[in-house]
Amino acid sequence: MDPSDERHIERFVRDPASMSDERRSEAERLIEENEGARAYAKFLRGFYDRLGDEPLETASGRVEKFVNGLFQKEGESVVSLRPFRPPREARPTILAAETSTKESRLPSNERRFSVLATLSAETEDLVVRALKDEDTRQGRLYVLSESPEKRAHALVSFPKFGLDLVTDEEGLCTFELPAEVDLEQWAGAQAVVRRPVAMRAVGPGEKVTMNLPTGDTLLGRREGETLEVVLEPYGPEETASHLTITTPNRSARLFRLGASSLLERGISPEAPLVLRVYE
Repeated sequence: MDPSDERHIERFVRDPASMSDERRSEAERLIEENEGARAYAKFLRGFYDRLGDEPLETASGRVEKFVNGLFQKEGESVVSLRPFRPPREARPTILAAETSTKESRLPSNERRFSVLATLSAETEDLVVRALKDEDTRQGRLYVLSESPEKRAHALVSFPKFGLDLVTDEEGLCTFELPAEVDLEQWAGAQAVVRRPVAMRAVGPGEKVTMNLPTGDTLLGRREGETLEVVLEPYGPEETASHLTITTPNRSARLFRLGASSLLERGISPEAPLVLRVYE
């Protein structure tokens, strides 16, 4: 299985109605014929089966709802998370953090996926789960919430590990595991989730002025294969902290913002490009 296969399986398990007939048939065939794909699909079904009360929307519906909600003051744009402690009366998302599968109950030398950390927020219904794929030796990050816009394009930072991860519109991310972090450190990990405070599509040759809710202003210019941006702070210190640049068929590129110019080269001159800013 390659990453595109895994993404199709994740979509097939979570929201098959959002797939074309061809993609859905391909996913079904892959799960039927490939042992690794079957194990992954089975794991994901167990992972999501406690979210049955959550309404599933199409990908386009989630994106539209997310964009419309960006500038509404619903929830915080920066949320702290600590190791998960299940409450007495858990909501569906919280219950998902406790969900186990046959693979996760097998001896460690026989299972493919193992849980590294499960974290939750005290201020809202939000769970983050980090897993290890024993086959690929990579990590998988899941942001779980009953609200789709709280999962999409989240920036999840593990400060003690120096690890910053950006999820896709489904709240998922595959990442390289830091070699120096052991299981005990993962078990006690704390994290911060940031959500975009502003988003802007940038066309070829376009200049950008983004007036941010923080009071800062992001200026940008796109010329050919180059994008240049600079942050003008509202006060003595910048409030906006991170920027992601997303182009089709590529994972989001993450940058730290500052008063100095930021250059991104090698962008296809005709490719659509989306900027997202985080506090």
